[in-house]
Amino acid sequence: MTHALDPETVDERDPQPGPVAPVPAALADDALAEEIELYAEVVVAASESEGPLPEGELDRVLGVDEGGR
Repeated sequence: MTHALDPETVDERDPQPGPVAPVPAALADDALAEEIELYAEVVVAASESEGPLPEGELDRVLGVDEGGR
């Protein structure tokens, strides 16, 4: 038995590198990818803030144009 297959020595948090299968076009969702990216940017901005994220900062992170309100 190889080290990578021994269940007592495999660390599931650190998977072995390997080839990544391409994502079929039917599973690609650009809108979802953009939403996830925006969410990540909000999380980063909130984690860097010393308190609640001010609305103006949230608008800036999300790219909201204040003139369109």
